[in-house]
Amino acid sequence: MHKQTYSPEDITEVEFEVGGFHTGMTKYHFIVTETGSILSTLMWMTPITEIGLSNYETVEMQKKISALKTENWKKYYNNPDIQDGTQWSLIITYNGEKPVEYGGSNAYPSKWDDLIAIFGYDFKD
Repeated sequence: MHKQTYSPEDITEVEFEVGGFHTGMTKYHFIVTETGSILSTLMWMTPITEIGLSNYETVEMQKKISALKTENWKKYYNNPDIQDGTQWSLIITYNGEKPVEYGGSNAYPSKWDDLIAIFGYDFKD
C-alpha cells in the first residue's frame, strides 16, 4: 500500500487531545487562516486561550508537524497493562482531504516527545 506524502503547507488543521483521569484532558487546535493561523488551547477547568500566528509562524508550525512523519505511525497505540493512564488523539487535516486520525492509551509513537513539545504539553507518564 502506498502511503500518501504531503508537503508541510498541505496541513490545514490539527487537533491534539491528551490527558487522563487524574489530570483532565487538554485540547489543542491549530487551524490555518487566510492571514496565518490560530492556535487554541483548552485545559481542564481553565478558560480557552487563543493565539494568532503570523504566516511565518504558521509555516514553522506546519514544518514541525510534518517532521513528526505521522505517515509512518500506527493508527492506535495501546498498553493494556496500565489503568487510568494517559489517553491521546491526534487528527490532522490536509488540504482537500479527509482527516487522518491517530490515538492511544498509555502507549506512544516515535517522536511523541516532539509532538508534545510542539504544543507545549507538560507530560508526566
